[in-house]
Amino acid sequence: AAIPRSIVIGGPVAGIRLALDGLRGMRGWQWLYLLEGAPAFFLGFVVLVWLPDTPSQVRWLNDAERAWLDTRIRAERHEAQQRHGIGLGRALLHPTVWKLALIMFTCQSGSYGLTLWMPQILKGLSGFSDLLVGMISALPYVAAAAGMILIGASSDRTGERFYHIAVPSLVAVVGFTASAWLTTPLPAMIALTVAAIGDLGSRGPFWALPGRFLTGSAAAGAIALINTVGSLGGFVGPYAVGLVKDATGSFTGGLLFLAGLLFLGAVGTLRLRHAPVLARDS
Repeated sequence: AAIPRSIVIGGPVAGIRLALDGLRGMRGWQWLYLLEGAPAFFLGFVVLVWLPDTPSQVRWLNDAERAWLDTRIRAERHEAQQRHGIGLGRALLHPTVWKLALIMFTCQSGSYGLTLWMPQILKGLSGFSDLLVGMISALPYVAAAAGMILIGASSDRTGERFYHIAVPSLVAVVGFTASAWLTTPLPAMIALTVAAIGDLGSRGPFWALPGRFLTGSAAAGAIALINTVGSLGGFVGPYAVGLVKDATGSFTGGLLFLAGLLFLGAVGTLRLRHAPVLARDS
């Protein structure tokens, strides 16, 4: 019910856009769409021009490096195809693919639930202006960005993926659970930051898993399916929090709901360690 309001103060750009409400006859939310959509629109053209399609088109490598990289990729694809031989149809119906999709659903429910409702939570606890709340709401994601890099680097260094997904998810469970009960701004902000670091920190190691047993069109189709199912969490997470908030007048139940989903995701990830197609080193 209150989701539109949460979007109004959802981040620094959304906070700044409040000052633009009425400028040139446009509403604030219209300015929000323009400001947040323009970079993606223009960068799309940059990608078309600059991003290469194959290693042979990479301009910052010499001929020997391009040849080596192309050979290495072909060899890895051939090895994966020989090892598993899973086509697109089998990939879309593969139980492991659907388990990965459900894990991503729990993660996305948590991250979108946090993104859309954190400004209102902070606003209610602090009484700060919308602009200030929007600015403060960016801080957990600065910390989360650093966490994603560190967690991803650790996962690559050790070659381990499952604990690098499950442990951050459990960290997010702690953050969401703590934020559900805290009633002062600074502790709540710390708890929400912990939740953001944990939830978003699992993304890098997670997306390394489909490539363990899928290649080519099978990998592309499965990744699309996983991402689509996961994106449903972008509706379920925020909507569930809103429903609970309307029913109880508090964010407590909704935040505990997100914590519960992420706990299930962590348990599901640990169970996947024994899946035959995933139970091998990267």
